[in-house]
Parts: sequence; structure tokens; C-alpha cells
Amino acid sequence: MKAKRGGGSHHGGSWKVALADFAIAMMALFLLLWIMNATDDDAKSAIAAYFEDPGAFRHQSSLNPIDFGGQDSLVRIPNPGPSMRGREGPEIIGDGNAETLNENPDFKDLMDELQRMIGGDDSAGKYEDFIYLEQLKEGLRIVILDNNKRNMFERGSSRMNPFFQDLLLELAPIINKIDNRLMISGHTDSSGFQRSDYGNWELSAARAQVARKTLLFGGLFEEKVLMVLGMADRVPRDPKHPESSANRRIEIMVLADYMERQVERMFAPIDEEDHEHHPTHSNEMHDAFERAERNQFDYPGF
Repeated sequence: MKAKRGGGSHHGGSWKVALADFAIAMMALFLLLWIMNATDDDAKSAIAAYFEDPGAFRHQSSLNPIDFGGQDSLVRIPNPGPSMRGREGPEIIGDGNAETLNENPDFKDLMDELQRMIGGDDSAGKYEDFIYLEQLKEGLRIVILDNNKRNMFERGSSRMNPFFQDLLLELAPIINKIDNRLMISGHTDSSGFQRSDYGNWELSAARAQVARKTLLFGGLFEEKVLMVLGMADRVPRDPKHPESSANRRIEIMVLADYMERQVERMFAPIDEEDHEHHPTHSNEMHDAFERAERNQFDYPGF
């Protein structure tokens, strides 16, 4: 009696799905290994920041948040860079593109030395994209800001990245050579916080304090700092893109002499001479109240 052999069992296509999953997993692994090998610490920080807060890369200034080298995309979207429309008519002194016009003689030596630091051989031009000098009647404004290559601070934190620490450390002895005092302000973009007890006001103030401490560590004299304040997102450099990296910045204003006196006067107590002549402590207010009483209409029932 012959044994009857049955046909082979049908295995289906599940092995194909498993193979595809394995191939995708291996491709992801190879991509991860390539990224780790091809990027420096700053780029790795940018990648980590993206996965922690993807919304930070939605604005125009972060079209290429991570620089892997090589050629740009064939479809190029122009990046206008940081906006200079914060106020009307500033002269851009150190952006590498604008000419220096009508320099304030008091700041000429300072600007020349800062320009050498920004684009000179010593720094190999590495700071050119991160620092701007603007001559205003109030003084010389030094703007240090993010761009799509580097973040000055870790996202949502006042921890400054080493590159910008080095920048401020090199800046400190140059600023320290002049007698004018400084106002340091911190600025954020409009990205919100999930915490109710900490927001852009606290963050911008904390970042300004970190900038001050770094300058002091670099040799800036403590008495050179007149004011440190946090501005949150109230004065954006790129108003059309409130989440732009151009809005995340530290500004150091080297105050003109008259501006320094005005700032001091804003917060100084009124001396005795001014106190006696102040309207609230003179007979003028008493006379004004008496005239107002005499001029009241006499309405029936009132």
C-alpha cells in the first residue's frame, strides 16, 4: 500500500513583511550611524533640539537647521537674514555687507577693533554670521544672535553653548577698554512654554544674566555694566516671523554719554532741590484743586 503524500503547506507572505521591516530597521540604523559620524557636537545638539521641539524649526530662518555640507537643494528659497527694521535708520557697521558711515568718533577705535575681531585672521571669520554692530545716536549696539547654523542657548534654557561663550570672552577685553557703560538685554522668539510659572520674561532675563557673567569672566569690569534686563519677545528683529531665530539674541548697548546720564536719571531718587520744585510738592497742585472746585457746575440734586 502506497503512502499518499500531500502537497506542501502554504506559508503565505508574512516573511516578506518581516523582511521589509528588517530592511527598514537596518536602513534607519545605517542613517543614524552616518549622522553620528558626519556631524559635530553642535549639529548633534541641533538634531536633539529638533526632536525635543519640532515647532522651533517651522519658521523661514531654519530651512536647513543642520549643516551636513555638500550642495544646497535645487529649489532655493532666499533667506533674508536677520531683520534690521527694529528702528528707522540704523547704520549697519559690522555685518560684512554695509559700509561704515558717519561713525561716532567716540566709538571709532572700538568699532575698528570689533571689526577686526569679527572678520579678522585671528577668528578666521567664524563670528561674522553671529554678530552685528549698529551705530545709533544712543550708542553702539552689539547684537549677538542665533541663525540656522547654531543656537546661542539650548532650547528653552539659559545654558549658553560653548561657541558663544568664546565669542563673549573675546568681546569682553575689547569693550573693557572704553569708559562708557553697558546695557545688556536678552530677547526671545514668541515660542510659548507649557509651564505656567516660567515664560519668555524669565528666560530672556536669565539669558541676559548669563551673558553678563560670561563677560565678567572674560575680564569686563563689574562697574561697566549699568543695566541688565529681559525683554521677552517684545522687540523682535523679524516681526513678520515671530518664531524666527533672528529674534533670539543678546544685545549689548555701549551707551553714549548723554544716554548713560538719562538712564541714571530715570532711576535716581529726586534730590532735595528738585523735590521742592516738583509739582506734587508745590502750591501749584493746591491752587489747581481750588480752581477746579470753583469751576464745578451747580446741578440740582447733586
